[in-house]
Formats: sequence, C-alpha cells, structure tokens
Amino acid sequence: MWNVSGHGAVLVAVLLALVCRVGLAQIGPRYVIDVNAAAGVAIVGAAQGSVQLVGKGLALIRFQGLRLLTVGADADAYSAESVRDWPAVDLVLVTPPSVGRYGGLAPLAALRRLPVILVEPSANATVPPLPPASPGRDDGPRYYPMQTWDALHLRKGRAKSKDKTWLRVTAMPGRPGTAQVAGFVLEMGEGRTSYRLYVGCEALAADEIEGLPLRLPGVDLALLPARDGPQLLPLARAAPAATGAAALTVAGYAFRAVRR
Repeated sequence: MWNVSGHGAVLVAVLLALVCRVGLAQIGPRYVIDVNAAAGVAIVGAAQGSVQLVGKGLALIRFQGLRLLTVGADADAYSAESVRDWPAVDLVLVTPPSVGRYGGLAPLAALRRLPVILVEPSANATVPPLPPASPGRDDGPRYYPMQTWDALHLRKGRAKSKDKTWLRVTAMPGRPGTAQVAGFVLEMGEGRTSYRLYVGCEALAADEIEGLPLRLPGVDLALLPARDGPQLLPLARAAPAATGAAALTVAGYAFRAVRR
C-alpha cells in the first residue's frame, strides 16, 4: 500500500512541476524586439549614457549605442512638420496629452517601420493595429500599445553576438487606487549593469514628487513633464527634497550604469 501511495505522490509532484514550468514559461514581456547594430559598430568601455533636450517637449536618451526618443503628444515638437527633423533613433515613446492640442497619431506617419510605444487607449478610443506579419506591405510605424504592468524588451547588437545592449520598458500605475498608466520605467543595461529612468506621463504636485522614491524603489532618475518643459529629478542617490527637479537642457545630463 505504501508503494502505491508513494508512487502516487511522486506522480503528483511531477505533474505539479510540469504545470509550474509551463506557467512560468508563459510569464514574460508583452513585446520583444531585436534590433541589429550596424556592421563595424563596437561599444567599449563603461556602460554610460545621457538624457538631452532636442526640441520642445522632446528628449533624446542615449545608452551604449541605443537611442530612444520621448515626446509628449501635446508638445510643440509633436507635429508632422517637426517629425521630419527628429533625430534617428531605435524607438519612440509617446506620452499621452494632458493639456493643449493633440493631433492623434497622424504626425507619426512618417516614422518608417519605427517602434512606437504608447499608452493603450480606453475602450471608447481606437489605436492603429499592429503591423501585418509581412513587413513589405506596411512602411508605417510599428505601434506597441501598453497597459499598466505591460513590458517590452528590446535588444540591440550584432547578429549572433551575445554581447547586446538591452532595454526593458514597463508601464507603471500611479497613486494607489488608480489603474491608468502614469509613466514608464526604462531600464537600460549591458551585462549585469543597468540604469533605470522613469518617464512620467502627467505633471505631479510637490507632495507626489517627494513620494516618488517610495513609489519607484530602485529607479535612478525621473524625467517629468512640466509646463516649462521636461524636468529631471535624481531619485536613487539624493532625496528629491534636497536636490529638487531641474530643467532638462540641450547640454544634457550624463549618467553611468550601476551594477545590480
């Protein structure tokens, strides 16, 4: 009798292990993107990057050959005329409009096959569908709408190379009790080092800014929208109350990845 019960227990344990394995395999990012680096491009030295103002409401983020652009959907730089002058990047992050004009997604039409992250709209709004499987039939941007806690993983490097720069974008909620996307955490890394930047979608009151380190543990820097332009706020190594937010400038803000 013991042998039968023992074999039964082993069988149950094996089945549970298989179920857990399958369940864990299904947990992962909503989107995965691979970007091939140009031939002959090699990134050496310590992992470092920068955040720079490149237009009204337009911020350029660089990290080890990876280039990202963030823009508010109601910013002056968000127009069909301005898009033509945007710098070449690997990915665009569009934060939703809060005040002022909004031209929908029409200004982005000129972004040929470029990945564009945006907040997934509510049920009564529409967003262009993801591109068809055959890339030759669609030269428009590739939209990646995201809800709270959705994640996107991007890897950039030479084909078949194990040494790649990676990016993890996570859509974050706001204050407790709210469900809409309040911002995105961009973790840029290479190997075991990374840097975490929070891109806010909405202007924050003074008490909300002071509470960011508690709401975003482990984040190094916050890029926040403001009436006079994007603001930078260090979070990890200095208290916001002590340093305060500073305007993002054309000169930019340099950072270095840290070992996690």
